[in-house]
Amino acid sequence: MTFDGSSTADTASSDRTTHSVDDHSITLQRVLNAPRELVFAAWTDPVQVAKWWGPHGFNSEVRQMDVAVGRMFRICMVASDGAEYPIKGTYQEIVAPERLVYIDDWDDDSKPSQQSRVTVTFAEHGAGKTLLTLEMRFGSIAERVEAEQQEVIPGWGECFERLDALVSAR
Repeated sequence: MTFDGSSTADTASSDRTTHSVDDHSITLQRVLNAPRELVFAAWTDPVQVAKWWGPHGFNSEVRQMDVAVGRMFRICMVASDGAEYPIKGTYQEIVAPERLVYIDDWDDDSKPSQQSRVTVTFAEHGAGKTLLTLEMRFGSIAERVEAEQQEVIPGWGECFERLDALVSAR
């Protein structure tokens, strides 16, 4: 079962986020109600990213977004209590509108590194829909477990809900 009560077996037919976990990775999927070109643009346009990045109740500030291999993004999620959660990423691969690969980590020297390799794929899924898959690959089982304890699975699920609402409205 996934955090939202749906089964990982119904990934292709559900509009809910599903996930699977193995030793070194967490993979999440969701069918979004928009063509993949729009979904890809929502991941690469800083104005759109600021509208959906972060769980419910968070606002996000895109501090830097240079979508090119070897370049970086910096996003700060701000909770309703004002707590900030800054992250940074370096793009490793960009294949528009099919795939983004980046290495991400905290953008805060006071936090221990929690680096992961993130692969986001955008697959056409019937008329005007996109199967979005996000895989986070960690250096160790302990790092994957720590990410789970930080609620990364429900957090990304809520991000995907916000993303779906944004792209579905277009």
